[in-house]
Amino acid sequence: MMSFKKKEKDYSRDDMLENLRLAHKEWRDKESFFETATDPDLIDYAIYDMEASKLKYIYLLKKMKEWDKEAGAVLQQELEEKNNKNISTHG
Repeated sequence: MMSFKKKEKDYSRDDMLENLRLAHKEWRDKESFFETATDPDLIDYAIYDMEASKLKYIYLLKKMKEWDKEAGAVLQQELEEKNNKNISTHG
């Protein structure tokens, strides 16, 4: 589970993908529980619990997309700087 004490920048892409995968599984599991609940009180609980898991998954997915965009932009900038240095030394 992702600890909120650790900054997002400290996570690797694999860590973030694993957290996203686990959140998706949690959401699916809670949907399954909702589908099997028969007691009205449990149905209410299952709905709220399922919605919370869904929102968690959506949040992590959004963060993953933002992180990928930022990481891609930094990588692109580093490649451009490297290419510019190569051109200036060879040209």
